[in-house]
Amino acid sequence: MKTIVILFAGTAGEYAYNPVFDGKSASERALSWAEKVPGADTVAVLSLPDQAPLHSLSAEKLSFKHIIQEKWTVSLLLKTIAEISCGFDAIVYGFIDAPFYSAEITAGLLETFKKYGAEYCFADGYPAGLAPEIIHHDTANILAGLAKDNAACVSRTSIFDVLKTDINAFEIETEIAPKDLRSLRVSLYCGTKRDALQCERLYALMQKSDEKDICSIIESSADVLRTLPSFYSVQIASACKGTCTFCPYPKAYEDRFSVNVAKSAEFMPVEDFQKIIDKISNFSNDAVVSLSLWGEALRHKDLAKLVEIVLAKPELSVLIETTGEDLTPETAGQIAKVVSGAAPRKNRQEPVNWIVDIDSADENMYQTLHGNNGFAKAVQAVEILLPLFPNAVYPQFLRMQENELHMEPFYRYWKEKCGKAIIQKYDSFAERLVQRKVADLTPVHRNPCWHIRRDMSILINGDVPLCKEHMFDNICGNIFKDEIEDIWQKGFETFKCHMNHEYKGLCRNCDEYYTFNF
Repeated sequence: MKTIVILFAGTAGEYAYNPVFDGKSASERALSWAEKVPGADTVAVLSLPDQAPLHSLSAEKLSFKHIIQEKWTVSLLLKTIAEISCGFDAIVYGFIDAPFYSAEITAGLLETFKKYGAEYCFADGYPAGLAPEIIHHDTANILAGLAKDNAACVSRTSIFDVLKTDINAFEIETEIAPKDLRSLRVSLYCGTKRDALQCERLYALMQKSDEKDICSIIESSADVLRTLPSFYSVQIASACKGTCTFCPYPKAYEDRFSVNVAKSAEFMPVEDFQKIIDKISNFSNDAVVSLSLWGEALRHKDLAKLVEIVLAKPELSVLIETTGEDLTPETAGQIAKVVSGAAPRKNRQEPVNWIVDIDSADENMYQTLHGNNGFAKAVQAVEILLPLFPNAVYPQFLRMQENELHMEPFYRYWKEKCGKAIIQKYDSFAERLVQRKVADLTPVHRNPCWHIRRDMSILINGDVPLCKEHMFDNICGNIFKDEIEDIWQKGFETFKCHMNHEYKGLCRNCDEYYTFNF
């Protein structure tokens, strides 16, 4: 079966070319895999003009094509694949920054592809970056037609995303993993600092271990699974209305500082916030930064400036969660102006995402839960934000026993109006609050906490608790005084305990471990 291997390099950054695998880079390992693909006749790399030079193939019998475009869109990608695959029986498609493509899984996919006359073949249940996609040339032509007007940037899932628009028209075959590891959300690409570190650690473990199954090594290694934070939640204001019945913050704040939270007036100085963002950018390289850990972010008079500081880093994006009661058209307009001047986000998020906590379908229930008559203002906030931030505004409903009958009308109304809505599970904060959840959503088997694995919470004074649930306690360090690397490392022992099914302190009674932020 005459085969062409196509490696896309348009999404590859500096980490694809760092020689961290015993002197070889991810791109070298990907090319080495490509030239050993069964039946391979040609290897093609699709890249951008300013990317690092490629190493030459070692197999002289293979032909090599290097196609460079100023910008790759989904339309151009599929058009190019269709053109250069003419005369080939199979297209093996992958990415240049994938150092762990499996020769065994690839051979199995090609055998399945040939045996069943498939038009598209992929591996299911394996970590991303372990197996390529197999496409028939005729399928590539059809997909190019389906995507002829698709000007979106190329992502890891672009081909399957196009195929899904008419999925029943194709003969699709899969290679099923012995154990489904998709829930680990492991990405074996060197596209970001986080993923590159994961790959580097995995490679080091593979050299030391007698275990030959890469999936078993991934599943059992805390070092591989916990790399760098991807979600930072920062408290920029201490005050809020302090009347929501489902939030522990007002009482915890008053117990700690002997001040009613509604009357507090602490705000993070702009210069301190700048220091935090610089540290986040240097450490994680890409992340989502929430401005809504505790308190009402909209009460910060320099909110637009704080957003601007985050968006000055193209690898970072912003999340603002609010009741919307303090939103003015002027503030929304200032932030929209900042967003309009910002570069596209390298983490593929919207520059600013908004969550507006409404939690009910009418004023009476809102007052029961929020303790005031702010329902109309919350609804108005969504209406102010929608035209300024299309595709980035999420009305949210916190599902509790009190408002369960409101959930369906809430979802129907906002789904039609915004195209999206969030139904959030109730959090008792490790039983600090009365248990009011409607349904038990906990998994059958407990997984290590996603928040210990991927989140960092930063209080207004710079203190960093182990996680949000600890509020003002169990402090791992101070972002202004300590190195962020040292603070992050303090959570590693807790994560290892979770890997060993040991849950200490608040973790014993917490059921937030399976919820996920970005």
